[in-house]
Amino acid sequence: MACCGEREKLEDADAEQKWSYINLRDFTSTSCLSHLSYAILYVFILISGAVYAVDCFTAVNLLFFNRWSGQVKPVISFKIARWIFAACILLSLVLLVYRWVRALRVIKSGVIAASYLDPLAVRIQCVRVGAMGQGWRRFLVFAALTEGRKGAEYVALFTYFSFEAWMRIIFAQGPRQLLNAQTLYSVMQADLVPAGEHAAKDGHSAIAQFWINLRILANHNKEQAAILFGMLFTLVIWVFSVISLLLACIFYITFLWHHVPKRDGSLTRYCRRKIDTRLSKIVTVKVNKALAKEDELQDELQARQGE
Repeated sequence: MACCGEREKLEDADAEQKWSYINLRDFTSTSCLSHLSYAILYVFILISGAVYAVDCFTAVNLLFFNRWSGQVKPVISFKIARWIFAACILLSLVLLVYRWVRALRVIKSGVIAASYLDPLAVRIQCVRVGAMGQGWRRFLVFAALTEGRKGAEYVALFTYFSFEAWMRIIFAQGPRQLLNAQTLYSVMQADLVPAGEHAAKDGHSAIAQFWINLRILANHNKEQAAILFGMLFTLVIWVFSVISLLLACIFYITFLWHHVPKRDGSLTRYCRRKIDTRLSKIVTVKVNKALAKEDELQDELQARQGE
């Protein structure tokens, strides 16, 4: 069974599987949890933007300011490290452009399952404004597709989304994050604590020493301290991404390889089929409720006319 396989042709989707078929006004929620989840979505969007902003800031400083503090030396030569950073950041931007092109194509197709399986398309759909956009209601559709699933389906979706970002995690971020880790480790190991009457009276842990050194560097060179903090920020995000990717590999090898039916052929088709099935059930419930409400209104109107 293939891991993800080729993506299905978007034109093959049935009309019932597209946004134009469902009535977004049927999706409402007064739950505080739903509003909180929607707010968290914006937080993640801001974090993603911050990561790319830090990348650009770091690349500009490393390429156009060929300087480094004499107090902390990078493990690898700065002349080599800065070009590794630049190449990785450039690859990240290229992948970002590709993701945007793919997401816009998915949105244009109008296929709900395809949008659900594209993280960037989900974010774009959820922040659309206006009567035609209805980002909040589209978010509720995605939330409804996620709710009420079995454990195996959650594992499959987690694995799919983790695999979806493998190229960015390994090639666009891996080399520079390893350099970040080595550089930050050298900061942690550096002996920058003032001597004499300003020296620390007690020993510090490695983590505490790192923050002390970072504060000292900030007092001497705020620009370099900002770069180091940006390295730490992106490194933490990358570590969580790597952990998710490793867990996805374990889940796929130990469970999904045998769980996904052969008729699906790939994890992508399996997830797509599950989403379409869930969507069909949701739409059926919404339509039945609307028909029942319409019948009730007609009965009330006939009762009033008979009086």
